[in-house]
Amino acid sequence: MTALLGRALGAIPLKVWLVLLGVGVVGAGGWMAWQEYRTALAEAASARQALDTARAESAQRQMVIDALWRNAQRLEDQRRQLAETQTDLTRTASNRLAHIQELQHENARIRRWADTRLPDAIGRMRDRPAVTGADAYREALPDTESVHASGQPSDNQR
Repeated sequence: MTALLGRALGAIPLKVWLVLLGVGVVGAGGWMAWQEYRTALAEAASARQALDTARAESAQRQMVIDALWRNAQRLEDQRRQLAETQTDLTRTASNRLAHIQELQHENARIRRWADTRLPDAIGRMRDRPAVTGADAYREALPDTESVHASGQPSDNQR
């Protein structure tokens, strides 16, 4: 059978063998190119998906950064407002203390009165709960015009 096959193959001219070989090589090359094309398409799809994922993560991070930035600005505004409130309160307390000291120096009777100890019943009236925060302190301060001239009704009685 080998002899028969060898005679049958030997009868095919060399040109046909070369053409068949060329077709086989071209076919194999085409099949390899097609496989490379499919691989390239799959890699491109994967790269596109990775790019989309990276863009979505970047957008998410940017949203977080923006939110943190807005929060930092809000906190800075609050800090600045608290500093202004503290400055106002310090100025008010200083002005009141200066006014009291001025009155004590001007008037001997006030000076003597300021040096005497208040009765216990009156001292207990001045006891106040602890003040927490600048706004509570400001509210705890007595009104600057709380004493009215005799015969004048207070704001509560009007």
